[in-house]
Amino acid sequence: MRTINLKDQDVEIFAPITEEWAETISRLANDKYVRDNIGSHSFPFPYGTEDAMGFITKNRMDGSKPFAVDFRIMVNSSMAGVIGLSEIDYTDRKAHIGYWIAKEFRGRGIATKATKLVMGYAQQELGIRRLFTKVLATNPASARVLLKCGFVLEGVLREDYLQDGRFLDFMIFGYLFRP
Repeated sequence: MRTINLKDQDVEIFAPITEEWAETISRLANDKYVRDNIGSHSFPFPYGTEDAMGFITKNRMDGSKPFAVDFRIMVNSSMAGVIGLSEIDYTDRKAHIGYWIAKEFRGRGIATKATKLVMGYAQQELGIRRLFTKVLATNPASARVLLKCGFVLEGVLREDYLQDGRFLDFMIFGYLFRP
């Protein structure tokens, strides 16, 4: 995969994420708040270096086209989190977007800026027409990011996710790029 570098004011994103970032990712992602809010059973807690290496080295290509692109989010030369596209579907021109931000960088608009950068990349470079994602109803901060970026709440999957013995709702968000 070719190197991608996108920048907007104080936020810069880079893909692909290389193995030298494994220790930093494991340190930042080893946060129960991230695990509790990401809404994925495949995101462990505790999160170790071996988990980061597995994430970094997983296949993201189908021939010459990516089916996933993950970016490290950088602020003033410090890693602030990860954002990415997955489930890239070139036939229907859609993709899933997901992100997490490290504790010391939350509440500063970084996820919003990174999301806007990835949205531009998805439309301009991949020809994506629709972005979608699910957000746990217990994560209003992530929902605010999406709404600031123009996403629309499309519905709720009631009691769709089992976490720590309780069923949680997922809010479904979508964004359509218009010509």
